[in-house]
Amino acid sequence: MSMEIEEDRPVPPRIDLIAAVVWMVFGAAVAVGAWRMDRLEHLNINPYEIPGLVPFVLGVTIFLLGGVLALRALGQGALQGQALAPPEPTDPALLRLMAWVFGLMLGYALILVGSGIPFWLATLLFIAVFIGVLDRERQEVLGRTRLQQWVRALVYASVWSAVVSLSFEHVFLVRLP
Repeated sequence: MSMEIEEDRPVPPRIDLIAAVVWMVFGAAVAVGAWRMDRLEHLNINPYEIPGLVPFVLGVTIFLLGGVLALRALGQGALQGQALAPPEPTDPALLRLMAWVFGLMLGYALILVGSGIPFWLATLLFIAVFIGVLDRERQEVLGRTRLQQWVRALVYASVWSAVVSLSFEHVFLVRLP
């Protein structure tokens, strides 16, 4: 599976403006949804540990970064000029890459998490396969064998699975499956 992708081309400011609006709407929706979550005041929960605090902060951050992108696009003339040009044909290698990314993420979210296997193991498997499959071509260019590639993927996956699991359990106080 060759995944050679063309060089990045500059994105027209109008596309950035559209993306900015989408990110701002998404960020606002996340923030509003998090704000509406039960704060568990009847359980005397510490205000810094309330459910929805982290999603609220993330939603506001996404909204603000979308605003920065919108301001940049407007500064580059997003509202001036002609209408959007028709999209250029998409590189099939890029489409395959995107399919792998979405497929692996959906597999992780819908199959691995909540399937009865521990969260740390589901995360380890997801990260290892993600790196092993999607970084294969770059690793071959660097002269690594397949065994070296998969060992490297498993090492990274082990470390990040531990970091994610321990962060959720001991920093965010979330009980994981």
